[in-house]
Amino acid sequence: MQVHKLVTKTNLYLTGSCLGTLGFHRGINQYDYDHIYNNRFKKNQVYTDKLFLGLFGSFIYMNPCFLPIIIHKEIYRLEINIRGLEEEKLTKYYNTILV
Repeated sequence: MQVHKLVTKTNLYLTGSCLGTLGFHRGINQYDYDHIYNNRFKKNQVYTDKLFLGLFGSFIYMNPCFLPIIIHKEIYRLEINIRGLEEEKLTKYYNTILV
């Protein structure tokens, strides 16, 4: 019985850390997209803002309330990558964390 609890706890920690890492990556990508396409290089990159958006992405991806939105967006991104729709990768919807 103790091994089952350990495996369950390990799976929970592994899932949380993977989702947190993916959320951090998505947050940094959103910052890069916003900086390049919305500001048109008028402002310098601020690494603290980039870090904050990465941490915000980690929080969103680790929060179970946002799980339906996250699953939908990840399936959407998977379809875009499988079908090779490169022009879709430049859209705002593809590059934002939530909506």
